[in-house]
Amino acid sequence: MHTKPLALHKRLLALLLALCLMLTAAPVAFAEDLRSLDIFYAKQQTSSTCTLASAAMMMRRRAYLDGLDNWDTITESSLRRVAWSYVGLSHDFTMLGIEVQHAYFDDDRAVESQLIELLREHPEGIVVYNRNYPHAILVTDYTGGQFYCADPSTAAPSGRIPLSQATITISSAVSYWFVASDINRSSGLGPALTATAAAYPSRLRTGEAFVPSGTITSPGNITSVRLTVLSESGETVQTASAEPNAPTYDLAGLASQLSFQTLGAGQYTFLLTADDDFGGRLNLRKTMMVSGSDTVLASYSGTVPSLSNINAINLTETGFDIESTATDTDDEIVMVSYSAWADGEQFAQSMLGTRSDNDTYTVHVDAEAAVLGIDSFLINITAVDRDGNSARGTLSVKVGLDDSEDTGLVADQQLVQ
Repeated sequence: MHTKPLALHKRLLALLLALCLMLTAAPVAFAEDLRSLDIFYAKQQTSSTCTLASAAMMMRRRAYLDGLDNWDTITESSLRRVAWSYVGLSHDFTMLGIEVQHAYFDDDRAVESQLIELLREHPEGIVVYNRNYPHAILVTDYTGGQFYCADPSTAAPSGRIPLSQATITISSAVSYWFVASDINRSSGLGPALTATAAAYPSRLRTGEAFVPSGTITSPGNITSVRLTVLSESGETVQTASAEPNAPTYDLAGLASQLSFQTLGAGQYTFLLTADDDFGGRLNLRKTMMVSGSDTVLASYSGTVPSLSNINAINLTETGFDIESTATDTDDEIVMVSYSAWADGEQFAQSMLGTRSDNDTYTVHVDAEAAVLGIDSFLINITAVDRDGNSARGTLSVKVGLDDSEDTGLVADQQLVQ
């Protein structure tokens, strides 16, 4: 990696265009799609490219989960240019910001148990290679107590199929390929962890039970859900939890662990939190009164914020400003935060935007603070509403020279929804 500071390196660049790519604010892709759609799968083009075809299918699924509109540009042919050598599939390669690496299964543990753990963290799937055959397949998921896969062999059925229909077994597999890093996922690009139609008792009659309602949805898998009732002094009175490891969860599943009818009169806090394997967090905190009055149920919107009008402005040799508009149709935006990346490394994080008129938030990116080899930046943007729902997007900016500008710098921008 080069180490020229931004101000000096600008002088070496000429006629570079600036590009703003990929902003997505509403949920567009869910793990359930990966089980119901066959658009990701293909058969290998030659008798020796099973690993290449399997890796392409895995990366297509990952890009789809990231909300990338061009996920279908990952094919065996396009991936060959960056991932194929005369000895076969490379052990480390990257396409569309998705890095794939090779690893070996632990000899001391069953391959099946290791795959179950891997699939919890990798909803896009794992490419498994059986050296004894030899052949590779994409193991897509473990659902209902059985593995499913996509086998690129023409001798196997097409699409997502039970592992029992594949041309190889996995018990004797030695190695695998997996998504090791994903700049789209790191940036939070794509749909957010959300709760819809969630209800809580703003006022509850003493002695009356309450069954939580609503559905939590994740673009990946929900790793934990926790509902806690706190006393007015902040002490935990009741708690219920679940580890769904699934893309959706019905909050009614927590009812058996709770007993609202035993709460005495007073003021409580209703706290609902959830996490997913995308790094998403939901945090709903509401005040709840228990008394002899009639029960009153309240709900929160569950709407997701939207991000728009993203621009890199006020360019100088040491940095630039990012402005964005954050709104929520039924809720209040409480925070818009930013982080900055360059050359694949994060050099600024947790920068809070300053709100001005028309729901516009602005933050300054001090680019001179980073030692860069290229003038290319990824700015990650997260908008959070009062109910804890969030929308996330990424702005990719390339800065170049333009003699017509006062500063000599320009960032031509094109927003792709």
